[in-house]
Amino acid sequence: MLPEQNILFKGVAESDCRRMMTCFNTEVRRFRAGSRIADFSRNADRIGIILSGKAVMVRYDINGVRTIVETLGEQGIFGEFFTFAGTHRSSVEIVADTECEVMFFRREEILKRCENACKCHSMVVENLLMLMSEKTISLSERIEVLSQRSIEDKLISFLQITEDNTPKGDTPQIPFSTTALSDYLCVNRSSLQREMARLKKEGVLTVSKRKFRLVRGGE
Repeated sequence: MLPEQNILFKGVAESDCRRMMTCFNTEVRRFRAGSRIADFSRNADRIGIILSGKAVMVRYDINGVRTIVETLGEQGIFGEFFTFAGTHRSSVEIVADTECEVMFFRREEILKRCENACKCHSMVVENLLMLMSEKTISLSERIEVLSQRSIEDKLISFLQITEDNTPKGDTPQIPFSTTALSDYLCVNRSSLQREMARLKKEGVLTVSKRKFRLVRGGE
Protein backbone atom coordinates (compact mmCIF):
# COMPACT_ATOMS: atom_id res chain seq x y z
CA MET A 1 0.00 0.00 0.00
CA LEU A 2 1.36 3.41 -0.96
CA PRO A 3 1.59 5.98 1.87
CA GLU A 4 -0.96 8.31 0.27
CA GLN A 5 -3.46 5.41 0.13
CA ASN A 6 -3.36 5.12 3.91
CA ILE A 7 -6.61 6.45 5.38
CA LEU A 8 -4.73 8.59 7.90
CA PHE A 9 -2.88 10.44 5.10
CA LYS A 10 -5.91 11.02 2.89
CA GLY A 11 -5.49 14.26 0.94
CA VAL A 12 -1.75 14.46 1.64
CA ALA A 13 0.83 14.35 -1.19
CA GLU A 14 3.09 11.28 -1.41
CA SER A 15 6.27 13.25 -0.64
CA ASP A 16 4.64 14.75 2.46
CA CYS A 17 3.34 11.30 3.50
CA ARG A 18 6.82 9.80 3.48
CA ARG A 19 8.25 12.77 5.38
CA MET A 20 5.50 12.61 8.00
CA MET A 21 5.86 8.84 8.43
CA THR A 22 9.45 9.54 9.44
CA CYS A 23 8.38 12.46 11.63
CA PHE A 24 5.77 10.29 13.41
CA ASN A 25 8.31 7.47 13.98
CA THR A 26 6.00 4.94 12.35
CA GLU A 27 6.77 1.21 12.51
CA VAL A 28 5.45 -1.46 10.13
CA ARG A 29 5.21 -5.06 11.38
CA ARG A 30 3.81 -8.36 10.12
CA PHE A 31 1.76 -10.79 12.23
CA ARG A 32 0.69 -14.39 11.73
CA ALA A 33 -2.97 -15.40 12.00
CA GLY A 34 -3.95 -15.94 15.61
CA SER A 35 -1.16 -13.82 17.06
CA ARG A 36 -1.69 -10.83 19.34
CA ILE A 37 -1.11 -7.52 17.58
CA ALA A 38 -1.67 -5.17 20.51
CA ASP A 39 -2.62 -5.16 24.18
CA PHE A 40 -4.08 -1.83 25.26
CA SER A 41 -3.08 -2.35 28.88
CA ARG A 42 0.56 -2.16 27.80
CA ASN A 43 0.45 0.25 24.86
CA ALA A 44 -2.17 2.83 25.82
CA ASP A 45 -0.82 5.57 23.55
CA ARG A 46 -0.14 3.34 20.55
CA ILE A 47 -2.34 3.53 17.45
CA GLY A 48 -2.30 1.00 14.62
CA ILE A 49 -3.65 0.85 11.07
CA ILE A 50 -4.20 -2.46 9.25
CA LEU A 51 -2.33 -2.19 5.94
CA SER A 52 -3.35 -5.68 4.82
CA GLY A 53 -5.24 -8.64 6.27
CA LYS A 54 -7.97 -8.81 8.91
CA ALA A 55 -8.00 -8.59 12.69
CA VAL A 56 -10.51 -8.53 15.54
CA MET A 57 -10.76 -6.43 18.67
CA VAL A 58 -11.35 -8.79 21.61
CA ARG A 59 -12.43 -7.89 25.14
CA TYR A 60 -11.99 -10.16 28.17
CA ASP A 61 -13.92 -9.37 31.36
CA ILE A 62 -12.70 -10.13 34.89
CA ASN A 63 -14.09 -13.68 34.56
CA GLY A 64 -12.21 -14.31 31.32
CA VAL A 65 -15.34 -14.22 29.16
CA ARG A 66 -14.41 -13.32 25.58
CA THR A 67 -16.37 -10.80 23.51
CA ILE A 68 -15.51 -9.66 19.98
CA VAL A 69 -15.96 -5.90 19.91
CA GLU A 70 -15.39 -5.33 16.19
CA THR A 71 -13.66 -6.58 13.08
CA LEU A 72 -10.85 -4.65 11.44
CA GLY A 73 -10.15 -4.99 7.74
CA GLU A 74 -7.69 -3.16 5.52
CA GLN A 75 -7.49 0.51 6.61
CA GLY A 76 -9.03 -0.40 9.97
CA ILE A 77 -7.61 1.71 12.79
CA PHE A 78 -7.31 0.76 16.45
CA GLY A 79 -5.95 1.99 19.76
CA GLU A 80 -7.19 2.89 23.22
CA PHE A 81 -7.93 6.31 21.70
CA PHE A 82 -10.71 4.61 19.70
CA THR A 83 -12.17 2.15 22.21
CA PHE A 84 -14.01 4.70 24.38
CA ALA A 85 -13.28 2.42 27.33
CA GLY A 86 -12.84 4.14 30.65
CA THR A 87 -12.66 1.05 32.82
CA HIS A 88 -9.82 -1.22 33.90
CA ARG A 89 -12.17 -4.06 34.82
CA SER A 90 -11.56 -5.68 31.45
CA SER A 91 -8.71 -6.06 28.97
CA VAL A 92 -8.83 -5.33 25.25
CA GLU A 93 -6.58 -6.92 22.64
CA ILE A 94 -6.20 -6.84 18.88
CA VAL A 95 -5.75 -10.35 17.44
CA ALA A 96 -4.81 -11.20 13.85
CA ASP A 97 -7.61 -13.11 12.10
CA THR A 98 -5.42 -13.62 9.03
CA GLU A 99 -1.81 -12.73 8.31
CA CYS A 100 -1.59 -8.97 8.84
CA GLU A 101 0.69 -6.06 8.08
CA VAL A 102 0.22 -3.19 10.53
CA MET A 103 1.59 0.34 10.78
CA PHE A 104 2.08 1.66 14.33
CA PHE A 105 2.61 5.17 15.65
CA ARG A 106 2.00 7.03 18.88
CA ARG A 107 -0.93 9.37 19.33
CA GLU A 108 1.28 12.05 20.89
CA GLU A 109 3.40 12.16 17.72
CA ILE A 110 0.39 13.30 15.69
CA LEU A 111 -1.27 15.55 18.27
CA LYS A 112 1.90 17.35 19.35
CA ARG A 113 2.28 20.94 18.17
CA CYS A 114 4.03 21.07 14.80
CA GLU A 115 6.90 23.57 14.81
CA ASN A 116 6.41 24.29 11.12
CA ALA A 117 2.60 24.52 11.38
CA CYS A 118 2.45 22.59 8.10
CA LYS A 119 -0.85 22.14 6.31
CA CYS A 120 -0.33 18.39 5.83
CA HIS A 121 -0.03 17.88 9.60
CA SER A 122 -3.35 19.69 10.08
CA MET A 123 -4.87 17.41 7.42
CA VAL A 124 -3.71 14.30 9.30
CA VAL A 125 -5.27 15.62 12.53
CA GLU A 126 -8.54 16.25 10.66
CA ASN A 127 -8.43 12.70 9.30
CA LEU A 128 -7.87 11.38 12.82
CA LEU A 129 -10.92 13.28 14.08
CA MET A 130 -12.97 11.92 11.16
CA LEU A 131 -11.92 8.39 12.09
CA MET A 132 -13.03 9.01 15.67
CA SER A 133 -16.43 10.12 14.36
CA GLU A 134 -16.72 6.94 12.29
CA LYS A 135 -15.81 4.86 15.34
CA THR A 136 -18.58 6.59 17.28
CA ILE A 137 -21.09 5.57 14.58
CA SER A 138 -19.77 2.00 14.70
CA LEU A 139 -20.14 2.00 18.48
CA SER A 140 -23.75 3.18 18.27
CA GLU A 141 -24.50 0.37 15.79
CA ARG A 142 -23.04 -2.17 18.18
CA ILE A 143 -25.15 -0.79 21.03
CA GLU A 144 -28.20 -1.10 18.77
CA VAL A 145 -27.41 -4.80 18.20
CA LEU A 146 -26.70 -5.65 21.83
CA SER A 147 -29.78 -3.78 23.08
CA GLN A 148 -32.04 -6.29 21.33
CA ARG A 149 -33.71 -8.71 23.74
CA SER A 150 -33.68 -12.01 21.86
CA ILE A 151 -31.03 -13.91 19.90
CA GLU A 152 -33.15 -13.61 16.77
CA ASP A 153 -33.46 -9.84 17.14
CA LYS A 154 -29.73 -9.45 17.79
CA LEU A 155 -28.89 -11.56 14.75
CA ILE A 156 -31.35 -9.80 12.44
CA SER A 157 -30.21 -6.37 13.64
CA PHE A 158 -26.57 -7.28 13.03
CA LEU A 159 -27.29 -8.68 9.56
CA GLN A 160 -29.33 -5.61 8.58
CA ILE A 161 -26.53 -3.27 9.62
CA THR A 162 -23.98 -5.43 7.78
CA GLU A 163 -26.21 -5.37 4.70
CA ASP A 164 -26.64 -1.58 4.89
CA ASN A 165 -22.87 -1.07 5.18
CA THR A 166 -22.06 -3.32 2.21
CA PRO A 167 -21.11 -1.38 -0.95
CA LYS A 168 -23.84 -1.31 -3.58
CA GLY A 169 -23.53 -4.23 -5.98
CA ASP A 170 -21.62 -6.44 -3.52
CA THR A 171 -23.14 -9.41 -1.71
CA PRO A 172 -23.22 -8.90 2.07
CA GLN A 173 -21.02 -11.29 3.98
CA ILE A 174 -20.89 -12.31 7.64
CA PRO A 175 -17.38 -11.31 8.80
CA PHE A 176 -17.22 -14.04 11.47
CA SER A 177 -17.25 -17.77 11.95
CA THR A 178 -20.27 -19.01 13.95
CA THR A 179 -18.17 -19.16 17.11
CA ALA A 180 -16.86 -15.63 16.62
CA LEU A 181 -20.35 -14.38 15.76
CA SER A 182 -21.68 -15.77 19.04
CA ASP A 183 -18.86 -13.94 20.84
CA TYR A 184 -19.75 -10.73 19.01
CA LEU A 185 -23.47 -11.03 19.80
CA CYS A 186 -22.76 -12.17 23.38
CA VAL A 187 -24.93 -15.27 23.01
CA ASN A 188 -24.51 -19.02 23.38
CA ARG A 189 -23.05 -20.63 20.24
CA SER A 190 -25.43 -23.59 20.18
CA SER A 191 -28.44 -21.32 20.68
CA LEU A 192 -27.27 -19.10 17.84
CA GLN A 193 -26.87 -22.11 15.53
CA ARG A 194 -30.41 -23.26 16.33
CA GLU A 195 -31.78 -19.78 15.66
CA MET A 196 -29.97 -19.51 12.34
CA ALA A 197 -31.21 -22.99 11.32
CA ARG A 198 -34.79 -21.98 12.17
CA LEU A 199 -34.56 -18.73 10.17
CA LYS A 200 -33.18 -20.65 7.20
CA LYS A 201 -35.97 -23.22 7.42
CA GLU A 202 -38.58 -20.46 7.57
CA GLY A 203 -37.06 -18.79 4.49
CA VAL A 204 -36.11 -15.61 6.35
CA LEU A 205 -32.37 -16.12 5.87
CA THR A 206 -30.24 -17.74 3.21
CA VAL A 207 -26.52 -18.33 3.77
CA SER A 208 -23.93 -19.66 1.32
CA LYS A 209 -20.58 -19.99 3.03
CA ARG A 210 -20.54 -16.56 4.71
CA LYS A 211 -22.54 -14.68 2.10
CA PHE A 212 -26.12 -14.09 3.19
CA ARG A 213 -29.46 -12.65 2.16
CA LEU A 214 -32.29 -11.53 4.36
CA VAL A 215 -35.70 -12.23 2.88
CA ARG A 216 -38.16 -9.59 4.00
CA GLY A 217 -41.92 -9.76 3.78
CA GLY A 218 -43.22 -9.20 0.28
CA GLU A 219 -39.98 -10.15 -1.48
